[in-house]
Amino acid sequence: MLAFALYDWLKALHVLAAVIWIGGGIMINILSFFALRSQLPGRRAEFAREVEWVGMRVFTPLSLVLLGLGFWLIYELDWGYPLWIVVGLVGFGLSFVIGAGFLGPQAGRIAKAVDTHGADSPQAEALIRRVLMVARIDLVILVFVIFDMVLKPT
Repeated sequence: MLAFALYDWLKALHVLAAVIWIGGGIMINILSFFALRSQLPGRRAEFAREVEWVGMRVFTPLSLVLLGLGFWLIYELDWGYPLWIVVGLVGFGLSFVIGAGFLGPQAGRIAKAVDTHGADSPQAEALIRRVLMVARIDLVILVFVIFDMVLKPT
């Protein structure tokens, strides 16, 4: 039987959390193309509500698990904070601020615009498109963090 060290389990869970987070972000961006082109009444607003649900119940808790596991790995290996870890933490922080400070509040504004003006209104449409643009920027940041963490360029 194989014996795994604590480090192996921490790293495996950390990588799994990162894969789910980045994979989910990529999938949401791919599906957004279909939602934006859909002719179904209210589809874009429904998509925005679904993304908000996933963001609050999957991405936010998962990001905190990912961060906690990362700090635990740093502690267990006594790595300190070389540049590649600092860059990763800055990227994580940017992504977290974008999510909590912009994407989350915008989801509420989209819901209000849908309730006030209708699911296919220009107001709701403009908010949805803005959120998806910022979500794409966030995804670029996360991909950069993935490359930084894997390549450890210092």
